[in-house]
Amino acid sequence: MLQPLQGKIITVIGSSGYLGQNIIRRASEYGAQVYGVSRRGYPPGYIQTWHSGAEWLRGDAMNPTTYQEILRKSDLVIHTVGTLVDSSILQRRQPGEQGTYEQMNRDTLIKIADNIVESKDQKKPIIVYISGSAAPPFLHRYLTTKQEAEQYLLNLLKQGVLESVILRPGFIYSWKRRWWSIPLMYGVSAWRIIYQQLDKLVPQNTFFGRIFKEFNVDSCVKLDDVIDAALSSINKQNIGKCLSNDDMERIANNFRRNK
Repeated sequence: MLQPLQGKIITVIGSSGYLGQNIIRRASEYGAQVYGVSRRGYPPGYIQTWHSGAEWLRGDAMNPTTYQEILRKSDLVIHTVGTLVDSSILQRRQPGEQGTYEQMNRDTLIKIADNIVESKDQKKPIIVYISGSAAPPFLHRYLTTKQEAEQYLLNLLKQGVLESVILRPGFIYSWKRRWWSIPLMYGVSAWRIIYQQLDKLVPQNTFFGRIFKEFNVDSCVKLDDVIDAALSSINKQNIGKCLSNDDMERIANNFRRNK
């Protein structure tokens, strides 16, 4: 395999999660020096295969000073921390506390970005933020906290102090990595078609119409497309952009074609 990231340093925040692990796997295959940062350190089910191609660090995304040397020497920092159902629902915690959307989706990103900006180094890494395109029904804070994180990065970009790329994936599927995501993908895709047709018939600005809107979904996207779109950000062609599923598919295909 060609190694388009040979000599590059990539750090993944939230590396023990599904997306983080698979980004690390691909970045290692592409020849990058990869660091994975998570509370666990080593990912679940660690084995001496591809895992050994990365350096796994135990660290808290809310306290990046403990690994800031790694952050600041990276070419690309990919933030994958987040939660779909937060602790305010599962444990009745207040917004902003440990495990809530505010802390996981937004504040961890802000802490990482601020630490990089505070560096006196002239060269700073590009941040890739894995956001989202839609919220689960009635869980609006899932998306609004991600949008607040996006805006924070865009403000830093406007100030000229930090470059970033934002990815907004829908449902991520992969036959190879999560076979059970395939039937879900077909279900989501079918519902999206049905929703678009019903939306023309449902009265707007009514109680029923507002409830119906909660079940809007985006299209689905391949895991490989999300990963390669994120890694291609190192080429600086999409700085300041918010990438949709279609954008990620196009960019990933170009990246694979040209590597």
